[in-house]
Amino acid sequence: MSLIRNPRFTSLLNWVSQAIIKPRVSGNPRSFGTQRATLVDAELCGEKWGVRNRNEIRRMAQVAMFDYFYQTRGLQFLVAESMSKNAPVFNDNLLRKLDGCDVVDDDDDDEIVRSITRFLLFHPVNEFEPFLESLGLKPSEFSHLVPCDKMFLNEDAFLLENYHVFWNYGIGREKMGKIFKEAREVFGFETGVLASKIKAYEEDLGFSRLFLSKLIVCSPSILIGSMNVELAKVMEMLKAIGFGVDWVTENLSEELSYDWSCMHRCLSFLRDICVDENELNELIRKRPGLIFEDSGEWTLILAGFETKLGSSRSEHCSLFQKLPQSQSLRKCLMNLRHCFLFLQDIEMEADEISKIFRLHSSWLGVTRLKQTSTLLLNLKGGKRRLCQVIQENPEEMKKWIMGLRVQPLPATSCKVDSKSKKMKTQFLLDLGYKEKSEDMERAHKSFRGKGSELRERFNVLVSLGFTEEVVKDMVKACPSILTQASDIIESKVNYLVNELGYPLSTLVTFPTCLKYTLQRMKLRYEMFSWLQARGKADPKLALSTILVCSDKFFDTRFVNRHPDGPKHFEDLKKLLLCQ
Repeated sequence: MSLIRNPRFTSLLNWVSQAIIKPRVSGNPRSFGTQRATLVDAELCGEKWGVRNRNEIRRMAQVAMFDYFYQTRGLQFLVAESMSKNAPVFNDNLLRKLDGCDVVDDDDDDEIVRSITRFLLFHPVNEFEPFLESLGLKPSEFSHLVPCDKMFLNEDAFLLENYHVFWNYGIGREKMGKIFKEAREVFGFETGVLASKIKAYEEDLGFSRLFLSKLIVCSPSILIGSMNVELAKVMEMLKAIGFGVDWVTENLSEELSYDWSCMHRCLSFLRDICVDENELNELIRKRPGLIFEDSGEWTLILAGFETKLGSSRSEHCSLFQKLPQSQSLRKCLMNLRHCFLFLQDIEMEADEISKIFRLHSSWLGVTRLKQTSTLLLNLKGGKRRLCQVIQENPEEMKKWIMGLRVQPLPATSCKVDSKSKKMKTQFLLDLGYKEKSEDMERAHKSFRGKGSELRERFNVLVSLGFTEEVVKDMVKACPSILTQASDIIESKVNYLVNELGYPLSTLVTFPTCLKYTLQRMKLRYEMFSWLQARGKADPKLALSTILVCSDKFFDTRFVNRHPDGPKHFEDLKKLLLCQ
């Protein structure tokens, strides 16, 4: 008899259809673990079957799944139980898959479970989906890991065998998902290979079972290839300066992944800048994040940044010692870089910038200055005045950080440079403003800078291929273009026109693009180009669409379009930071 014509099975599927909302189903019919089903409340389950809530519905589906995986498919008890209980997304979508069908005309839960099990017999599911979800992975994380040529777990000869090796070693199933995601080939090792690799670390390096189980979760890649030499070097160096396995265990996080090669470079660097091992021990004990935060990568980048500004090795050590323990090194570097760009924006001399960073990086790294344009507006002082104030007392910048109200600088006895004011007025007259008009007054405030500087920057734009009339319209529409140094304006136009291939007419219609930093342009367009090469971005998008949107919107619309997008975006940030 046809399954659909069976009155008992028909009534079962009818009951399930009453227990769930009917969403539109799309995608591969063999793969439905990537869509979240929304179950309705108990009152929608129908009077005939009594009042059943979501948990009851899910419980019966779990029982049916266990019966199918254990009794029918012959999977081991622990695996079948884990797949049925720890794959809620797959469970919900299994119920949604039954939408529109019927159920037995019976209020017996056991009969309902048996009927769902019978349904699974005629509609086999891709067993890799509930298996990977039961390991703690989200559908978005494992969708690309599901084999295209297999449906059943026993088709993968060594998957479950290596799963049990990890389980018997004390690694919980919810931690195996991270191992599978970062080192998938480990689950394909032939019989005995995985166990022998683990045993080698225990015997050759003397690692305890507790430490090694955590280490495998943190760094699954140590099981790939031969023994990780860099790991052995790091542990040897830490042991030599007084840090044992227990201390390392406390500071490792199973949520993160570690690059032992980078950590070894960081430790070697810290050893070079410290006077002796006692100082190194004290430094690392006080700030373990120096080697554990991104495997010490931000420590090396921060040191490189400070080195370019003229800091010595002893000054590096002093900086690391003064930084608060709770301060993220990545955030510290972002704050320092922001301050550096501010000092560049106000055209401070390179030697003066270097001097400030060498003496004051420890507190500049834990504070975030306001934007340059905001400070120039609120302080009511020009760039030269700000440079003078900072050089006399760099700690004045503590009053200009985010969250504080900035007070104007005290008035000076210096008279306004009448010649500069006349040049600025003449420049504005040339742009088309009428003398002594309200528009002229507003323009004097909008066009910040000396008259000679404004004229010079205007001429730079003309020299890049724009006509004078076009440049007049551009700067009227966005006066902040001329608040930038001439070389910065030129570099932005060259990047957009010569490297990205935008015509000059695009900048004419959207002159505001020139107010954004060159790094923002490079970061977003290199990310956009990366997505475009993978078919994840529309090549016809306007310049404004990419530049103007907020960082959060850019992450949502562009970065997260590809599974590897967030990692690539972070790599781009680090790369541009070092340039």
